[in-house]
Amino acid sequence: MREAALQVVDCLRDRSYTIGELADAIDKSQSWTSEVVSDLERDHLVERTDGVQLAQTYEATLLAELLEQYALAKVVTGTKEEILVALLGSPKTIAELQKQGFAKSTLYQHLNEIQETGAITRTDEGYTITDDTLRSFLEARTRTNPFETEYQTNGARLVATNKDDVEGTTTAFSAFTRYGVDYHPKKSYVYQGDRSLDLEDILIHAVTVAESKKQMAMAGIFYLTHRGTLETSELWRLANRWDCVEKWADLLAYIDRREVHQEELFVSWQEFTDLANDYGLYPRGHHPEDSLRRGLEELGNQLETPVDVYLLGGGNLILRDLKDSTKDVDIVVEDSQTFVVIAESLRALGYEEQGDLEAAYNQLDPSIVLEKEGFPRWDIFVETVAGQLQLTDAMIDRCDQSFEYGNLHVHLLSLTDIFVFKSITEREGHLEDVALIAQQANLDWEGLFEEIKTQDDRTGRFFSFAVLDTLDILEQRHDIVAPIKNRLVSYCLENALLVSLAKPKTIEDLREELDFPDHRIYNKLGKLEEDGQITVDRTGRLNTYQRVESDDYNSE
Repeated sequence: MREAALQVVDCLRDRSYTIGELADAIDKSQSWTSEVVSDLERDHLVERTDGVQLAQTYEATLLAELLEQYALAKVVTGTKEEILVALLGSPKTIAELQKQGFAKSTLYQHLNEIQETGAITRTDEGYTITDDTLRSFLEARTRTNPFETEYQTNGARLVATNKDDVEGTTTAFSAFTRYGVDYHPKKSYVYQGDRSLDLEDILIHAVTVAESKKQMAMAGIFYLTHRGTLETSELWRLANRWDCVEKWADLLAYIDRREVHQEELFVSWQEFTDLANDYGLYPRGHHPEDSLRRGLEELGNQLETPVDVYLLGGGNLILRDLKDSTKDVDIVVEDSQTFVVIAESLRALGYEEQGDLEAAYNQLDPSIVLEKEGFPRWDIFVETVAGQLQLTDAMIDRCDQSFEYGNLHVHLLSLTDIFVFKSITEREGHLEDVALIAQQANLDWEGLFEEIKTQDDRTGRFFSFAVLDTLDILEQRHDIVAPIKNRLVSYCLENALLVSLAKPKTIEDLREELDFPDHRIYNKLGKLEEDGQITVDRTGRLNTYQRVESDDYNSE
């Protein structure tokens, strides 16, 4: 429970209050107090008739009794209540509680604080609740939660239940242990549908069903554990499918230590890092502008001859005064000779090559990653960024600012190209950077669209789909509508159809395979037939479409 909620209930033990009176009593705004009261009302602890009053419920009566016995802020606020609920069945040791997702340092701190009140005691078997009234209250609170919760989308179902025999495929938190995150939830979570589940499904199902700060923290642990193998575009697609885009975006922002929209979903950062450390994870911190500039100056003074580098990522935004910190210095160079000179100079300055790269950075495939305590990490790419996006002449021509740090000549890739880069690479925080760029920069949308097509043509990889996913998310989360979106949808659909129609398909096949509205698919099929890029067999019950083979697709 929140401490403010306890203050409200304490006030209501004597008489009813108006929202205004409660706000004055707990020294909060009326709107904020009204939200607290609404939460208490949903929990069957208060009622609103003529003003706000204590509810005539079993759990409300028990809570009023507990307020007379204890300073309850030391017993049931925040994570303390979740720890106590975990102790309801039988005594638990610290190790057993850790398996339910509590950080060791948090357990020691909270259990000691609760123990000082006399509400729990420590035995040879573990910690146990000693107060019968407290036990009854927690059991009543647990019973008010739905016995079984169901989430549905497109014919598929997620079920969160206290039963052990529900049919379906284990998913969400119930599947975490199977994928290397030792966590044992109180409920069982199953998926009922016709598709096999990947890591992305497991994670997004967890975000969908998460009911507490602890569970959101465990979803973050699962993400950090597997982020090197998770496909960002698939995660966003699934988040949209299960209607949890806002929660998913907030989780990524939280992990990257950015502003979140729903603060009530998350534990404190210290508690999260303690929990992550228990799982062998060490979330990396940000470095301020002065660390970046000192690193650039240090390298520039170390270099014996002038070298040109192209700066992207957070470092680029810092030098434009759009950000105040970054985790990495991402640079791309034009040739391997420049790469060797920079790498050797950084080693001479005490930077060490990271042998065991975080899996996410393995996926980005930098040419080298170098680190030194107190400075941002250097990710150095040669010609191709992130193993995918190529440094083109148009990108070089669009560089709009340059800085000299001794022999290091730093050229800032344009915000248009930074937008493309951050739209296709899979690091937490990139979505927020893309939103920042779109809100504060006068983007060259035409140049951006042409660059996307150039990258698709040169690499044979459809980066356009990742950019389209990003535009969809920006529109949902930030109300940012890109002027090229409709054209990009048309371009992506055309590519999707031409790839899919390497083999004959009916419209039913295409509907099931492609995540585009029916009318767009029909219109684009007509256009492709008119242009002679597909053929149509109209002899069957349903038309069958197939791509006309050309040199563009001979490599498939």
